[in-house]
Amino acid sequence: MSRSLRRGAVAAVIAVAIAPVLAACSAGSSAATLEVKPNAAATSISVAGGQLKLNGVAIVTDAQGNAPASVIASISNNETQPENLVSVTVGTTAATLTGTTAIPTGAALSLGTPGPNATLATVQTLDQPAGATIPVTFVFANGGSVTLIAQIQTGTAEYAPYAPATPTPTPTTLPSILPTGTALPNASGSAAAHETKKPGETKKPTPSSSATH
Repeated sequence: MSRSLRRGAVAAVIAVAIAPVLAACSAGSSAATLEVKPNAAATSISVAGGQLKLNGVAIVTDAQGNAPASVIASISNNETQPENLVSVTVGTTAATLTGTTAIPTGAALSLGTPGPNATLATVQTLDQPAGATIPVTFVFANGGSVTLIAQIQTGTAEYAPYAPATPTPTPTTLPSILPTGTALPNASGSAAAHETKKPGETKKPTPSSSATH
């Protein structure tokens, strides 16, 4: 078989292989859940007939590979109407979304990118360790849902900026055992100042009040 014919045969096989996926994409929110293998930052998924695109989906743990973990992704909206990210689920754990989840028409949402107005999706537990893959489901208000297989990355090197922030410990204030306004005893004062005299008891002279020899 000639080289050109061989290339044509390979192209035909690829076209047949991706046809079901393209059909599912074009079906929009009624389509079956998509499962796409990870390819780090090159992962590109089309939702709602190609009007929504997800790129660079990954899960980033802390530097030791432990949870909590952040979901990072770039979500582009090419629909004719604004879109909204409703939820993100990593494995069996629902992520907590903070920040704006609206995606205007012709704009993109950077999920997990640090900044003053960051949109974050954080999970407190993970079903798999760092280095493994895990299903991630995105649900959109208009575009339906899509599930892809993302890799869990340790928050080091190029992923360090995306690692979840370590919470700052809150200082513990010990309660005071003395009522407010109570003066503490003067350490330099005599012991006699702190003695309790019983009724009918004669106070013993202190060394300071004794006769001088």
